[in-house]
Amino acid sequence: MEHPAYSQLRPVTQSAGVVLCDNPSYTALEGTNTWIIRAPEDDRAIVVDPGPEDEGHLNIVTAKAGEVALILLTHRHDDHGSGAQRLRQLTGAPIRAFDPRYCNGGEPLQDGEIISVEDITPRLEVVYTPGHTADSTCFFLWSGDPKGSKLEGILSGDTIAGRHTVMLSETDGDLGDYLVALDKLETLGRNVPLLPGHGPDLDDTSQVARKYIDRRHHRLNQIKEIRSRLGDDVDLKVLVDEMYDDVDPVLRHAAEQSTRTALKYLDEQ
Repeated sequence: MEHPAYSQLRPVTQSAGVVLCDNPSYTALEGTNTWIIRAPEDDRAIVVDPGPEDEGHLNIVTAKAGEVALILLTHRHDDHGSGAQRLRQLTGAPIRAFDPRYCNGGEPLQDGEIISVEDITPRLEVVYTPGHTADSTCFFLWSGDPKGSKLEGILSGDTIAGRHTVMLSETDGDLGDYLVALDKLETLGRNVPLLPGHGPDLDDTSQVARKYIDRRHHRLNQIKEIRSRLGDDVDLKVLVDEMYDDVDPVLRHAAEQSTRTALKYLDEQ
């Protein structure tokens, strides 16, 4: 079974399967990936990013997950977490996120924490990766105890997608933080599968992180070059027209937002 596969549990690693929500858009790609974490012999599961408040999707998730013991959020965006409260109603499972405002029945996540749940074999390591949003978090999936088991994959939320690049939030995103997070994932993710919040899973997180880093620096260098010709006060529209001369009109807003976050980063250097 390959991506995209709606309304069913698609096995990806020994301990991770994904249910793809039918909420496609130009930012969500084919839809939101809801990850179900458990070993084949486990009757209980952890759900990562239950997705939007879509009753049909949440019913499929609960049917495929068995007993849901814990709900985790990679970040605050609605397409990943607005269904969390309803899933908690359906299952009684606590919700944990890095930002305490999105927790319910559970404590905020801590960077470096190892999440261990009774009767669930795999463990999840919390790795704080701000940039896309201030609360963005990745989960490193270990098949058992991290000291003596296999690192099966990295659940990246919107820090890295399975295709294309991602936008940074204009309210609490930060390009400087994002570049640091990508450096971390490039170092730690060598030959480790990427289990993203959108798009297909990929073989090597490190390779994708490097492409993202190179792409961001390419855009920064474009801005520097245009500013050197037209001045530091060059209009945003002119910048976007020169940098994204072949962009689809539907992506124009995304290009403008990315350019504004890059300008903020450069002006703070």
